[in-house]
Amino acid sequence: MRFISRHKLIVAAAGALYVSFLLPGASARHRQEHPYRYSVVDMPVSLAVGTVQTPEFSVSSVGYWIMVQVEVPLSIQQAQFRHLQCMMGVTSGGLDTQDCSSDDPQLRADWAVWDGEHMVDQGSSTIVGDGKIGGHHIFKFLGDFRGESGRKYILKVKFTKDGTPLNVANPHLIVTKIGDE
Repeated sequence: MRFISRHKLIVAAAGALYVSFLLPGASARHRQEHPYRYSVVDMPVSLAVGTVQTPEFSVSSVGYWIMVQVEVPLSIQQAQFRHLQCMMGVTSGGLDTQDCSSDDPQLRADWAVWDGEHMVDQGSSTIVGDGKIGGHHIFKFLGDFRGESGRKYILKVKFTKDGTPLNVANPHLIVTKIGDE
């Protein structure tokens, strides 16, 4: 019968603890951490005036949301948060917009979904409402479209107002199945 030295036993136990506890946590930091990790499109974008085009993507035969997501810093003050809502255009109007400036919302966009040379659907963002606040993110819904299985789509979003002040909030263009929001 062979005995294992105390040193080798400690090294083996430390290695097992590292693999089971520390390694999964380290790798989790590299994954996308947002509610739409199952989206068909999730790409960082600049909100400067101009057009952004997604890579080609496939969908199933259901409806899809088109939205812009920005991050809300953990240290944000209430007044700054309300200003971010104004800039995104996710207020509900009336008293909700009393803290907004005449320049808000800064996020304004027209969009079109294409299947090759054929336009499938198009729309424009609203200036109030159509938003969601969740966790550390604010979402502005730009519109929705219905997909067909087996088809390939491209989304073109034309930002029509300079939203670059929002670029510090790490904006992402997201296309996700209705119901996954």
